[in-house]
Amino acid sequence: MFYICRKIDSMRKASLLTALFLVAFVGAIFSQHKFALNLGYDYMQAHTGFLGVDYRLDRNLQEHTSHGPLIVGMGAYLYGENGKFSPIPELHLNKTWKHFIITEISASTKNIKPGVGITFFNLARLQFGYSFPIQQTDLRGFSVGFHVLIGRSPFYDEVRVF
Repeated sequence: MFYICRKIDSMRKASLLTALFLVAFVGAIFSQHKFALNLGYDYMQAHTGFLGVDYRLDRNLQEHTSHGPLIVGMGAYLYGENGKFSPIPELHLNKTWKHFIITEISASTKNIKPGVGITFFNLARLQFGYSFPIQQTDLRGFSVGFHVLIGRSPFYDEVRVF
């Protein structure tokens, strides 16, 4: 009995250390200026939450161009499948055009989803697309999503009045 209690106690310590490491790692990542936390909701014939990280690859320093940033990100769709919770890892690539139109291609272990939408200074996104299933899954068909990006000012688009 003592051995089992000791084993459970060591598992709790390992879980606590893992959680502390992840918090420290996320804090170090977000101290960088080009990262943002991506929180969202997507509907692809199933209600899903989204939690991820986005990284801005360029700063859009060209003054006479209408091209926006190129952003790469990763995260997970969070939803219930067959009565149990299922996180699905996902990678995506976004490109902004004319400072408010966004195109995206995302791939997960269950689907591939191209989409277009509107971005609001890279603070939030409203996206529409179509989810092509790779495996047998509920994530298929037309999709709509809304994402909020939480980061520091260099990640967001610069507002130019004049």
